[in-house]
Amino acid sequence: MAGVTTHDLLNLSNTGALQANEQYAVMLTAQPEASDHRLYQWNLQYQTGHQSPRTLVTVNQRPGFALGKNDLLYYSTVDKQKNLTTVHEVNLKNCYETNAWRITDHQLVVNQQLANGELLLAGKHKLVKGLQEGWHDVNEVPYWSNDEGMVNETRHHLWTFNHHESELFDLVPETFDVNDFWYQDDRLFLTGVAYRDQRPFQDGLYEYRFSDHQLTKLVAPHQYRFDAVALLNNQLFTLASDGNNYGMGQNPNFYRYHDKQLDLIKESDVNIGNIVVNDVNVVGGNTTTVHNDQFYFYSTIQDHNELYRFDGTDVTKVFTWKGALNSFTFRQNELLFTAVTSQQPQQLYCFNDKTFTQLSHFNRFLEDREVVPLHELVYQDSTGRPAKGWLLYPVGYQSGQKYPAVLEVHGEPRAAYGLSFFHEMQVLANAGYFVFFTNIHGSEGQGDEYADLRGKYGQVDYNDLMSFTDAVLQNTPDVDEERLGITGGSYGGFMTNWVVGHTNHFKAAVSERSIANWSSMMISDIGPEFVTDQMDDTLTADQGMDHYWFHSPLRYVQNVKTPTLFLHSDHDYRCPIPEGYQMFQALKLQNVPTRMVVFHGSNHDLSRTGRPDQRMHRLKEVVSWFNQYLKK
Repeated sequence: MAGVTTHDLLNLSNTGALQANEQYAVMLTAQPEASDHRLYQWNLQYQTGHQSPRTLVTVNQRPGFALGKNDLLYYSTVDKQKNLTTVHEVNLKNCYETNAWRITDHQLVVNQQLANGELLLAGKHKLVKGLQEGWHDVNEVPYWSNDEGMVNETRHHLWTFNHHESELFDLVPETFDVNDFWYQDDRLFLTGVAYRDQRPFQDGLYEYRFSDHQLTKLVAPHQYRFDAVALLNNQLFTLASDGNNYGMGQNPNFYRYHDKQLDLIKESDVNIGNIVVNDVNVVGGNTTTVHNDQFYFYSTIQDHNELYRFDGTDVTKVFTWKGALNSFTFRQNELLFTAVTSQQPQQLYCFNDKTFTQLSHFNRFLEDREVVPLHELVYQDSTGRPAKGWLLYPVGYQSGQKYPAVLEVHGEPRAAYGLSFFHEMQVLANAGYFVFFTNIHGSEGQGDEYADLRGKYGQVDYNDLMSFTDAVLQNTPDVDEERLGITGGSYGGFMTNWVVGHTNHFKAAVSERSIANWSSMMISDIGPEFVTDQMDDTLTADQGMDHYWFHSPLRYVQNVKTPTLFLHSDHDYRCPIPEGYQMFQALKLQNVPTRMVVFHGSNHDLSRTGRPDQRMHRLKEVVSWFNQYLKK
């Protein structure tokens, strides 16, 4: 049986963004458009009982949507050229569109139906209207954002829309920037901050009162990162982190809002949401919800997800999922969720009476493919701590035959590899490679202390990678030690650049959306916060520049002998494209075999949510480069 191919990207259906009421479940699926591989086809699907999901609406852009009252569903589409939003109303009983309303001069997304029947919408608000076509001012930080482009003098707002009267009402002050929001029991809580010139790194917590249209500050900015808010038995709780011990990525604790302050209720050392990385999560979804005065959330535990509930005092585990969740909700007392396993992308599942039931059957084409299983390898990392890694064997593997192998390094760095279907890895295995990967120091899912890489980049993490590579070679004799490759993106791109500057053990490398120089990384959309946090230093400190340079792969570029391919996107503002150009030019001037492929109009998320045609071309470049240097 043939393995998974690059072209199978066109067959892959991703699902998530799950919502439900007492009768219906509605989800969103995305699949590359058959007639135009630059686009995705977005399907709103609905489901009742334990039936398979059925397509309700198909559009060529991602819609915002909300389940309403009386069998109604609302969804939004946007015409960017006309700066126009259309809100559609569909009756789920007969699947007919019953109404549509146009909102001019706005590009908005439907998120929620409120108790009074109005809709809650989100979108961008421009502080300056009528920008010149030939130039633009830059006078704020941030001035760009990876997924949005230029955001100078742009804010995120919330609106209510009375569709009966076609009235749109802005809920926040003009300079206020909304980061996140939660609507529960007809109360709206949000995080954000009003600013000019420079946005604070930590948001405030606010409540918007519908009764008098007032935005009330509950917790001032500059104190916490807020991950979730929940009302339990008329008390307000939040999951928040002050970052005092482990920096900006520190895991949150449980607090109760009381008497205008946050009281610590329970300490925690787990993250909120799934961070088990894969490249089949185009849709995404929620990470928390409230049901029957219980706050539910899922976390990443080493290599998988676990669902928990918090009752205001204690945390209880609901279930363990050997894979990764990406959205969940309740339909009456039945828990529905979308999730991936190591063998297949997202499906819709039901959890009831301690039993899991699969309700959808997307991606049936994989039944005709050899999906390579994960082989677990337990070893000791560079500090002597027990660690876990995985291998995919080549499709058609025959014992006793030598095969090339590729080491994959994940991004963030507070992310994790684990029990998750990964299209790229399946493609490499089908191309005749062992694929091996692990979670090194800096990875999420093993507590803050293990994930704390501040000021240690290229040190313990590099040693961990080398320890894992040695363990793979010792335990898997059919891996050809003379034909090893390495690849990774973002932090994984940083590590790829770092590794080839510190060892010639790898004979080929593919560095994606990488980091070359920590001082130039300050222009990243998150640079002022992320770089100073992760370097545990500032450029203005006495030894700050020396410290940044010590941890920069560009400093060691004279050591590089490994043929290296650089892949970057010109709209990547998370790891801006000069990072790739610096490494590419340095290798080119040293006559090290190298190329750089630039993807136009794509951003930092190319490999995960980028245009289908660009994602396929990227994979072809990766496989071709490794074939050229590892299959001679």
